[in-house]
Amino acid sequence: MAPEELFLPIDHETDEYGPVQLGSVIRSYSSEFPDWKESHLCLIGVSGRTRTDSADLFKGQDAIRREFRELVKPNDHVRICDLGNLKPGQSTRDTEVVLAEICSQLLSEGVIPVVIGGSEGLAYGQYAAFEGISRNVEFCAVSPTFSLIGDHFAGRICAHEPNYLFNFTLLGYQSHFVDQETISTFKKMYFHPVRLGLLRNRLNEIEPVLRNTDVVAIDLNVLKAADHPGSVYANPNGLNSEEICQIAWYSGISEKMRSFGIYNYSAETDQRNRSARLAAQVLWYFADGYYNRKGDHPALHNEFMKYRCALDSRQLDIVFYKSKRTDRWWMEIPNPRSLGNKDSNLLIPCTYNDYKTATKGEMPERFWQALQKL
Repeated sequence: MAPEELFLPIDHETDEYGPVQLGSVIRSYSSEFPDWKESHLCLIGVSGRTRTDSADLFKGQDAIRREFRELVKPNDHVRICDLGNLKPGQSTRDTEVVLAEICSQLLSEGVIPVVIGGSEGLAYGQYAAFEGISRNVEFCAVSPTFSLIGDHFAGRICAHEPNYLFNFTLLGYQSHFVDQETISTFKKMYFHPVRLGLLRNRLNEIEPVLRNTDVVAIDLNVLKAADHPGSVYANPNGLNSEEICQIAWYSGISEKMRSFGIYNYSAETDQRNRSARLAAQVLWYFADGYYNRKGDHPALHNEFMKYRCALDSRQLDIVFYKSKRTDRWWMEIPNPRSLGNKDSNLLIPCTYNDYKTATKGEMPERFWQALQKL
């Protein structure tokens, strides 16, 4: 089946935009299906409901993309296309399968899929797209809750076969929604849950995590209802609008980030399009981060300062790299299977605080967790 047969076109042919607005450069599926191969980012509207549900399945997705097109271009080199809305399947699982196939094709072309989704369960399709493409995928969910059992997408991702999940980060979970046994199990798998309070107090510490992440899925219910009236679940606690945009920008500027999605916007509960505008701004900050990438990774250039820290006796030394371009830090994780071949060692992003910890002869927690996975 041709890709255009999988999508519904967008009705915005009468819209007019100024030369600085995104709407003037986004190539959308309104009459002719756009060629995504020349794009950097590709928008996909997806509904968690089925084709047997009522019409107007994509009211929320269309509201977000209208607000997004009103915003100014991040720079003059923007190449974004909008494939329209993915036709819903007979079941949500059918829709996930098709979403995974579309995203996989985009990834193989070097294009970043940007999913404007319904329910957060569709994020499973984002992850499934990497099957056969990457062996070690790092997934990040920004969500107030999660579960490792039942039909929740987090549990399905962890149980997915074949297993190509290297790391799963959960940002912004709230303790009153997640039982301690689930958190304990998550940590035993050497995954990375970050509670809401810790995330808000140390938001800049999340940048290295997102710098090494392949997929980000944002459940907009992670926002407090005061900032997100268009919420499926009116959550009194959560992130604010500035914090979620900062997370989106960190995601975009990551050289490794290859798939981005936002979920759980309800047009029915929105007030004066406030949440649609916020969701559009989240997408804008992701795009702005993408267009501010510096090619900054030890594998991409040599402009680094190198530091070696000797840990306490009977422990490994740690080699740190500091970029002269951006002042960002990486540390080298020795691969125990490499038999002394340094080329197979793992470089992971870190912070200046990790370096300071190592200068005291202590092993940074980030270093220890990475060692457990090798």
